[in-house]
Amino acid sequence: MRKNMIFIVLAGLTFITGCEPNEELYEDLDRLRTPYSKSIEYVITTSDYNFIGDEVATHQAFTGNMPAMENVPRILARNFLALNLGSSAMVTYDALIEEPIWYEAGFGYELTDEDYTDLGIADTFSADNPAEDNLPVLLRRQHPGASEGTEQKLIYNFREGPLSYINIDTYVFDGDKWVLKQRREDIPFVGYELGPEDYEHFGGAVEQYNNFSDSDPAEMHLPVWLKNKYPYAIIGTEKVVKYRVFSGGTFTEIAHYTFNGLDWEKSSYIETVSEQYVFGDEGWAFDPTTRFIMGFSDYMHLAEIDPIPHPQYDDFGYYYGASAFYTNFDMRLEARRVQKNEDGDYFDEDLGAIFDNESREATVDEMFRRIVEEGIKEVLKNRYPDAQPQAGGIDVHYIVGFETYNDNFSRSHLEAEYRCVSAGDPPVFELIEGPRERE
Repeated sequence: MRKNMIFIVLAGLTFITGCEPNEELYEDLDRLRTPYSKSIEYVITTSDYNFIGDEVATHQAFTGNMPAMENVPRILARNFLALNLGSSAMVTYDALIEEPIWYEAGFGYELTDEDYTDLGIADTFSADNPAEDNLPVLLRRQHPGASEGTEQKLIYNFREGPLSYINIDTYVFDGDKWVLKQRREDIPFVGYELGPEDYEHFGGAVEQYNNFSDSDPAEMHLPVWLKNKYPYAIIGTEKVVKYRVFSGGTFTEIAHYTFNGLDWEKSSYIETVSEQYVFGDEGWAFDPTTRFIMGFSDYMHLAEIDPIPHPQYDDFGYYYGASAFYTNFDMRLEARRVQKNEDGDYFDEDLGAIFDNESREATVDEMFRRIVEEGIKEVLKNRYPDAQPQAGGIDVHYIVGFETYNDNFSRSHLEAEYRCVSAGDPPVFELIEGPRERE
């Protein structure tokens, strides 16, 4: 009987405890019912790369076959279970560079100063004195006994107006003359391909087989070779080298080295990238939207290119109204934007005409039009000269925050949204919406 009483007491205590309010439990339940949003920053870890597996785990970096935009959402969903609609994450990760720019280097015979002199040319070809009129002459001199099918690659300077390029032409001897087969214009680097005489410097198996291998890696030999070949290199000098490697078979590799003042450092095939991801209706997804608030340099850029500069202050212009000193757009009418010069004429004649003939509201509308339809586009061109219309198949948008200083001495914090519609020099941006109150 006594044992049964103990069980009854314990059960009662359990019931009482269960009925007590548990604040933490209820908060968690509320959080599950109401989307919990937060903006975070996150750096992908070794554990994350290993979680994705395959070549991402091997390289500890995302690759072209397994890109970040497809796999980072899985990592965020795994690591941040509480985050929900409206959340955003700025994610930093490593990515394997599939085709670095130095892969576009040209390898061949680079014309010397003596070659140009022998051809009666200063140091570069041009439209008036084209390479195809001169290089066959050089090839006949250099290869008098060439056999049919012989191929030669020649690297040379070419000038077009104020611009200079480095081109590489491939010529083939047809048994009678040298014929241009292919031309690559504006190559980013002139590379150097190791030949038999270069492998001789390394001795041993490298000299014997004319290649590097797992037991004689290029990374061990090339920095010393570069130091000997280019003894007068200055800090920042770059060299692209092509060489042969044996590892179960013989193939060629291309490496990029930079001189740091003491040693030649091999460039990594890994780059660090920061991208934004957002939580939407279907979970986490890559977001190529760039957000920023205009700062001193942005307003100063507009002041510098303003078609109606202030006669005294170089940090302000009448057309855009950008004030670098105050980091805002000055929207005051009589106090600034429709000021007159000593002769009684408006500094900004067009704006003054609207002010006189239409209304104050129309004048303000025109100032905003200049800001969002012209000025901020100039800021975007200056900030993002390499902008592309899409990233990962998604349209790239820019949300730009800015401040206005108004006639009633108040300040408005606004923003406008843009889309890059075409790349180029400069890229083209389209206004999507704005101005609107900043979010």
